[in-house]
Amino acid sequence: MNTLNAIENLQKQLRISDVLDVLMAQSLQLMEIVNKNQKEVNRLKKELEQLKVHTDNATDSLKESNDIRGGW
Repeated sequence: MNTLNAIENLQKQLRISDVLDVLMAQSLQLMEIVNKNQKEVNRLKKELEQLKVHTDNATDSLKESNDIRGGW
């Protein structure tokens, strides 16, 4: 391999290395976004479940008060 080919080879290796660095950084950012999104999904699911429980309790309370009064 002559000197010119060796230099071209090294330059190509550097370009590939730079692209790999960018891709790895982007992948890390995407993983961080996915983690944040998953935390928010879990928080919202928990909130939704709590709201459903409160709705069920309120509905049960209304039914019980109507049963005691003999309905509407």
